[in-house]
Formats: sequence, structure tokens, C-alpha cells
Amino acid sequence: MQKLEHILKHHDLRTTQVRLDILSYFQKSESALSHADLETHFEKKLDRVTIYRTLNSFLENGILHKVPDDSGIAKYALCKHDGIEHTR
Repeated sequence: MQKLEHILKHHDLRTTQVRLDILSYFQKSESALSHADLETHFEKKLDRVTIYRTLNSFLENGILHKVPDDSGIAKYALCKHDGIEHTR
């Protein structure tokens, strides 16, 4: 969990449980994730607007990047920074 908190602090974002949960899910995933993937995974815990805002925040702050997908659905993956790989 400390590594996740470090990533958020490095990008000047407050550490919240929602951000930690979403970031953790991205780290555990072996492929890019869509908003719908996150909605399904966090179905009872997070609403779609919270997920959308968190994804936007991560995009704007360089934690995530969009991944081209043939289906036309926006997918996201963790970025690499400072020689630290934030993906598996």
C-alpha cells in the first residue's frame, strides 16, 4: 500500500481510499481496463461518477494513459515514471 501512496503523492494527489482501491486494481490487472470494467469490479462499492472522476484525475496527472482499442471503447493503463514501472 505504501507504494500506491507514493505514486499518488508523487503526482500531487491526495491519498483517498477510492484512489488507492482503483490504483490497486490497475496494478493487479494484466491488461488495460475500461470504465465498465471498473464499474463491474466495484459495483457495490463505487458509483460510476466517482470512477469517472478518479480516472480523469489519474489521466490529468499522468498516472494513467489511454490505450488504443479496436472496439472503440476507451481503456486505460498505468504509466511508467522515473524508472519505476507502475504496472505488472
